[in-house]
Amino acid sequence: MATTPISDSNRAVFETLTSGQISRILMAKPGTNTEGVVITNDLKRELNQFQLDKTAKPTGDGFMSNEFGRMEINLSSGPLDGQTPSSSTQRWPVDQIQAETDYVFFQFGKYMPPFGKDAARGLDFRGNENTGKKASTKRQGYESSIAQMEIDSSLPGIMLPIPQDLSNTVAGGWQGKSFSGVGRAAIAAVAGGNNAFALQKANDFSGNIKAIQESLTTTVLNLVPGVGGNLDINDISGSTKGTVLNPNAELLYDAPELREIGMTFKMVPKNANEAATIRTICNTFRKAALPSWGAAGGEEDGGDDFTFNDKVSYETNGDASGATPRGKDSTISGENFIRVPSLCKFTFMKGNAPHQWLTQYKPCALSNVVVNFTPDNTYATYSDGSPVATEIRLSFQETKLIFRDDVGKGF
Repeated sequence: MATTPISDSNRAVFETLTSGQISRILMAKPGTNTEGVVITNDLKRELNQFQLDKTAKPTGDGFMSNEFGRMEINLSSGPLDGQTPSSSTQRWPVDQIQAETDYVFFQFGKYMPPFGKDAARGLDFRGNENTGKKASTKRQGYESSIAQMEIDSSLPGIMLPIPQDLSNTVAGGWQGKSFSGVGRAAIAAVAGGNNAFALQKANDFSGNIKAIQESLTTTVLNLVPGVGGNLDINDISGSTKGTVLNPNAELLYDAPELREIGMTFKMVPKNANEAATIRTICNTFRKAALPSWGAAGGEEDGGDDFTFNDKVSYETNGDASGATPRGKDSTISGENFIRVPSLCKFTFMKGNAPHQWLTQYKPCALSNVVVNFTPDNTYATYSDGSPVATEIRLSFQETKLIFRDDVGKGF
């Protein structure tokens, strides 16, 4: 992500501006006079870069360098590239979203394969003790594909009001699992857990022998014709002694779950311009959710061909390590592929900054887009054919897990 150069004269002016003045300038349309300056797109780009420079020293690829020379991922809960809405941003309703309003700012970024070479750009897992440069962490590698995501310039940004039913859910996978007494002892001993418990169970010789005997009895009975072959130890002990094995149930943590969120917006145009804006907003979300034709994502041709080597060695060869081509290159036409849809980064905003009281999300996949032209169960249009109301329902799924420290970052 290239940085925007800031002229010395503009920088001197920017340093005198208050946060309110900065917000009004960034929200103003090009060609207008705001806060004593004529607004241009170049001026707004420089002011955006000035805000970014105040809090970080970007290296240009979604990373930040510190005093140790370490490459750190700049994964922010705010908008992509630190951008703010511009004159090209599609907004509804136009007269209600202003500089100090609460709203949702949608941006779209090109999908970056998490294990591709682009995602590894800027990462160095070796480090250098002589220079003091620290190695990149696995956490940085995990998040690099979204930290370096490039904005999809073919899709405009969108501003919409905060949805009415807004909530945040954090879910984890917990499962109840049962262990026999012998099984618990084995796990405790092998995993270095409760050794005293393992020793106690090991000394329970008579109990273990009875369990083994009932297991063997069950195996033999399952071979008898007419039994059904589906008996277990509890069937035998329960039907003969009225007892079953203690399940020793424990609730164990499996894994966190990726967050999901849905938003619904009902848009009613006040004039022809708003009707056109609503159509553009709906089509933008639909485009973002759809794949593109060809390996390069071109709309008219197949795009880049896919070239691979039919023989690969993973042996270390001199200073080079990893996958090394050993055979000849083969090519598959790009027309045999489709390009993965764009991702969506939405940010809950208050004025020109991320909303401090609302939970933010990492870039999400747009899993479902529903456009309803009859939200009131009645088909009605204006004289030009535009619907009197349009409802759009969006379903998102976060592309990366959140961890405990992410909460402090705004996620």
